[in-house]
Amino acid sequence: MRHAVARQAPAAAETLVQTVAAGVKYRLLSDDDLTLRGRLSRMIQRTPASRHEFWALREVDLKFNRGEVVGLVGPNGSGKSTLLRMVAGVIEPSEGSIQRPARISALLEPTGVLNASLSGRQNAFLYAALAAIPRTEMAAAMPAIEEFAELGAFFDVPVRTYSSGMLARLAFSLATQFRPDVLLVDELLSVGDEHFQKKSYFRMQKLIGKGSLVVVVSHNLGFVESTCTRGILLSGGRVEADGNVGQIVSAYRKRYA
Repeated sequence: MRHAVARQAPAAAETLVQTVAAGVKYRLLSDDDLTLRGRLSRMIQRTPASRHEFWALREVDLKFNRGEVVGLVGPNGSGKSTLLRMVAGVIEPSEGSIQRPARISALLEPTGVLNASLSGRQNAFLYAALAAIPRTEMAAAMPAIEEFAELGAFFDVPVRTYSSGMLARLAFSLATQFRPDVLLVDELLSVGDEHFQKKSYFRMQKLIGKGSLVVVVSHNLGFVESTCTRGILLSGGRVEADGNVGQIVSAYRKRYA
């Protein structure tokens, strides 16, 4: 059962994202469901397809407020990334509902944001097109993006040659250059070095100061504890605790470390 471990956000705080009894259900496919041979065999034998289902999230009631930095923690398979994808609009809830603003930047994984065949600069213009940012506005912001990413000559080289840290720097720079209402980050910052993490922290603080909401998924508990203002512990697809980030991290360490 969910329990509060610290004071909640002030009543006056503006809620940007809210879930009500939200759940996400996946259908688990067997080898026979995934292969052409298996499907043909089912048709010939008139065997029904498998109906195994898995609830990645269940009965999630949460409010995310403007100006918060929320850290989602929990063991593998607890539903953290699924919750982030639901907030991003990549998947819709199978039950319940979710309300979210239109302007969301989601860094779920660098390869999902960037085209490997294009250079960093070309990816910036592609990002602008997908986010409905005028090309002239992206061109004006390009020096700042290039400076923050610190890629040097690699900025004009296809990103398939980049290391994971370089991909993270470029993706984060693009997603945070134009202030989103909500910034979602899934493990991306953990691949960067300490210098990049500090830069990311100060960039996020600027976004928060301008009214953005930041939600982070990370197994780096030290980073979560030092960066986030609120923590949410997920277990088995349900919210187990929600409140002060230090107490949430401590509860996670005691139970799962």
